[in-house]
Amino acid sequence: MALLNKLSLAAVTSAVAFLTLGTFATDPAQAALFKYSFEGDGASGYFIYDDSTEGTEDSPTSTVYYDAVQEYKIDLGDEGVFQGTTANAIVFLVRQGNGITAPETDDFLLEVRASQRDSEYALLSYFSYPTGTFEESRDLPTSVPTTATVSIYPNADFPNSIGETAFTGTVTTRIEKIPEPASVSALLGVGVGTCFILRRRQRRQTLSV
Repeated sequence: MALLNKLSLAAVTSAVAFLTLGTFATDPAQAALFKYSFEGDGASGYFIYDDSTEGTEDSPTSTVYYDAVQEYKIDLGDEGVFQGTTANAIVFLVRQGNGITAPETDDFLLEVRASQRDSEYALLSYFSYPTGTFEESRDLPTSVPTTATVSIYPNADFPNSIGETAFTGTVTTRIEKIPEPASVSALLGVGVGTCFILRRRQRRQTLSV
């Protein structure tokens, strides 16, 4: 009887482990959230975006990820604090061959359109990196160089003008992946807890024999 109980316990334990792990193995890949942060003398902030957002090629050198940003905050001190919960992320390759006179860079943009911030003006933040940073892939980045030049325009009037810049300078930048929700750990805990209960019952049965 003891041997039978041990075999039953082993079988149930294996089944619990299989079902618990199988839940993760069969689930489709979950979208990941990434936090882009920047900090410099006179400017700091962040924006959080969903890397599974499908991009739209706005031009041969620009890809827009509409509503990819789920939260953002830009603190410019005396120039103001700008924050919200919906915005676009853009990967833009600045190339003079397209008629642009600015120095060539690879830019990662936070674009908050007027309708997204409930304003008559859009908010644009250009984070410029060396040419080639995003050239191989215009996907939403999961890593960036540690230094960027940023230009922030809080009163852009599309399509007429981007307005005056509220801040231009050098900032340190980084991207961090936001940890998965606690549900994964909770589900694993259920499996471990079930095994513990089964073991305790088996022990009681053994002592009562």
